[in-house]
Amino acid sequence: VGRSTLPCVKLRAIVDAAKEITKLDSEERSYVPEESFFDGKVVTKTKALGADDFLPIFIFCFVRADIERPSALCALLQTMCDPALLNGETGYYLASFYAAMTHIHELDLSEANDDLSIF
Repeated sequence: VGRSTLPCVKLRAIVDAAKEITKLDSEERSYVPEESFFDGKVVTKTKALGADDFLPIFIFCFVRADIERPSALCALLQTMCDPALLNGETGYYLASFYAAMTHIHELDLSEANDDLSIF
């Protein structure tokens, strides 16, 4: 995100990162097909990553990315990008970016001390 200069390129980087999270989760949860006693293959399907599971992972990645001025970046993306791009998948991931940023801004770190369990 930090290397690009155009807002829509930055937005594409956020979408690509979010897609990578879902891809890696899918790979991590997938199972190798096993032989059954009928000599047939048993394929176990995995459940798609839901928003309740995605957002905490996205927040972790958001923090680790050390994005400069995320509030300004979010405002820039919401203002400058083509509104047609903000529908569907791209809009969902931008909303996730905003939710991650808002969650981090609203953390009360005064009581955290050395306890990192709030993350």
